Amino acid sequence: MAIKNIFHYTYYFDQYVKPEFTGFWVVVVIMSLILVLTIILHLRFSKLFKKLPREKKFWWSHWLNIGYTVSVVELVWLFFRYQSIAYFNWRLWPALIILGVAGWIGYLVYYRYRLLPEQRVEQESQKNRAYYFRRRKG
Repeated sequence: MAIKNIFHYTYYFDQYVKPEFTGFWVVVVIMSLILVLTIILHLRFSKLFKKLPREKKFWWSHWLNIGYTVSVVELVWLFFRYQSIAYFNWRLWPALIILGVAGWIGYLVYYRYRLLPEQRVEQESQKNRAYYFRRRKG
């Protein structure tokens, strides 16, 4: 396989790919480890995550979700690839996973640098309003 083949659409829709590629079992082990680690982190620190501030909880949950989603989808695809099931063993699916993760990370960067400062300003203005418009006990 030459690297220039990734720019041809036929590369992604090839029906007759070999079920195993170089490093197949290495990828299976890595994806299995990522899956197990995300499950362990989620179960082990679930009580700790509840005590975290809202912003840190957001980041932890998204990174764990990315790891969990990618590992499960990739393991399913590797199984289909190993079984040589038509349409499911295309190289298109890992490319879509990569695009999806890139979009997800792009959203996280957008959230961090665009939405989060706006939310902080809004929270500060609500604190100021709450001070002046607090309810009086009477």
